[in-house]
Amino acid sequence: MLTDLKQEFLHPSEEFSPIPFWFWNDELSEEELDRQMREFKDKGVDGFVIHPRLGLPESIGYLTEEYFHYVRHAVERAAQWNMKVVLYDEAMYPSGSCHGKVVQENGEFASRGLLMRAEREGNPGETLVAEAAHDGKMYYFYEAFSGGTIRGVHYGEDDGEAHAPASTDLLNPEAVACFIRLTHEAYYQQLNEYFGTTVIGMFTDEPNILGRCSKKGMIPWTKGFLEELKKQGGTEEDLYWLFAEKDNAEGDGARKRYESAVYEQMSRAYYKQISDWCKAHSIAMTGHPEKSTDIGYLQYFDIPCQDIVWRFVAPEDGKAICGEHSTMGKCSSDSARHRGKRRNGNECFGCCGAPDDPYRFTKEDMKWYLDWLFVRGVNLVYPHAFYYSLRDKRREERPPEVGMHCGFWEEYRQVTDYMKRMCSLLTDSVNQAKAAVLCQREKLSWEMAKPLFEHQIEFNYLEEELLPSCRMEEGCLLIEQQRYELVITDGAISDRSRGILEQFEQAGGRVLFWESDMEGKKAETLVSLDYRFSPISEDLRCTYLKKDGVDFMILVNEGEDDLDVTLHLAHGAAAEVWDAWEGKTWCLTDCPTEDKAASACGGVSLDASAGEWKIHLSRRESRILILC
Repeated sequence: MLTDLKQEFLHPSEEFSPIPFWFWNDELSEEELDRQMREFKDKGVDGFVIHPRLGLPESIGYLTEEYFHYVRHAVERAAQWNMKVVLYDEAMYPSGSCHGKVVQENGEFASRGLLMRAEREGNPGETLVAEAAHDGKMYYFYEAFSGGTIRGVHYGEDDGEAHAPASTDLLNPEAVACFIRLTHEAYYQQLNEYFGTTVIGMFTDEPNILGRCSKKGMIPWTKGFLEELKKQGGTEEDLYWLFAEKDNAEGDGARKRYESAVYEQMSRAYYKQISDWCKAHSIAMTGHPEKSTDIGYLQYFDIPCQDIVWRFVAPEDGKAICGEHSTMGKCSSDSARHRGKRRNGNECFGCCGAPDDPYRFTKEDMKWYLDWLFVRGVNLVYPHAFYYSLRDKRREERPPEVGMHCGFWEEYRQVTDYMKRMCSLLTDSVNQAKAAVLCQREKLSWEMAKPLFEHQIEFNYLEEELLPSCRMEEGCLLIEQQRYELVITDGAISDRSRGILEQFEQAGGRVLFWESDMEGKKAETLVSLDYRFSPISEDLRCTYLKKDGVDFMILVNEGEDDLDVTLHLAHGAAAEVWDAWEGKTWCLTDCPTEDKAASACGGVSLDASAGEWKIHLSRRESRILILC
């Protein structure tokens, strides 16, 4: 078992290649496409996302015969060179518009929103849908087009520009069906013989219900949506609270009912329709929803993803484990774990250049972001982005460039091999988390996760709606291949969920109600950890996994200084050390035990008398410990 796993680790399959966004942002030619694809292949990049991007000339109109000439050429070459292609469903983003063609076909399919007014007379184009009284005053609610747009691919089509394409009413299933017909069907007609072989997926990107640059003061809406709201228990009186800037129980309840109605409508109209189409055409639905915490929508993705962008996650200012965006790595991986999905991904590095220079993004920076993803279970990397061209102002559009124009391209094979090794090792492995943190379909608590990260207590986010499908056995909560001894919740759960947790406790399980000042040690006393580290380091990240009968740990230094810790194992011992960055392995029985010689075994040495493993992790360093 270990021998096979080691060979797979040292020589990973092309299946685990990064699949970069390839910005088609200039005049295209077959010769240049071939040249760049050869560069990709030479550096071990065995796939790509065809991403039409700002700078594409108007002579290559989206989904035109000219456009498909180059798409087909790239896909044919990919088939010849054993590369995989993920198609992108928009020009440029957010998804759902078909570059404005949906609204061009039917103006009624434009994005819609709801407004609140204190006067009964609305403006032209507004439709009164409800009225309600509050504190003796009447309020009137009008449905109208949002005026939303997307970012287009030709100059003059960006945010705020005159020709920015109109966004689509994504809550309207007929509008989304039009989008699928114009976009997905068009790709299938051109490339159907490659679907399921060379073409492996369709990427949908942060669909936005109102569209970008929409009218101020609007909330998402569509025709007939009031009835959907009422199905969730809402009323006309709820509408006032959707606009009121007040926090109270009545307002919280109204907003919760509205958000539930939007979630159900968006799920049916958009995500499920696209998911069903992809399944029927033998490709994976991949991509990500609009928010970093939108875990509920990920159930519709065959390869659920999230995206690191704008340096919302970073080594500085505690952003590795603080803030809503710090949840996104586990958002995709835990959704995949609990819903039986083999892969999950991240569209990473976009606008993640140095704080003082957006164009500066080093190989060491890339490794930090990769380690941040891998230790949280992400096993597919969508680098953002490889630019076809940096001519003129194209380099200024969402830097940094992290492909063939970057400063470390000649060394890129090391980066690619690292991605492949880690993604291969993580795929089909099962993390041994014994704690589950309950979350809602649009809310993941970073506050509850922070002390667990800081104390190396592995956990997974478990969606509350999955609780009824969990099994109970020997004091544990079971779902797919996960087995939890402890469930952590802030108590903001339904009566049904509370009842399930009571049954779990009665069966021998443990429930911890989280409080804002709670330290990780409280959780530590309630789970039977197979390991512990001393001293406790808030910068050490750890995941314990099993694959093919082999136990192993991935350790990551997420801080900016070197790290020295001692590992204490409750059962077994560390047998080997693997370095995925250098492609090296060491057998600990062959290594010196003196600390000064620890570097000979990847920074790990054995204190034989104490049965402890002393570990040194330099800045931006990670290690894999194989256990026996």
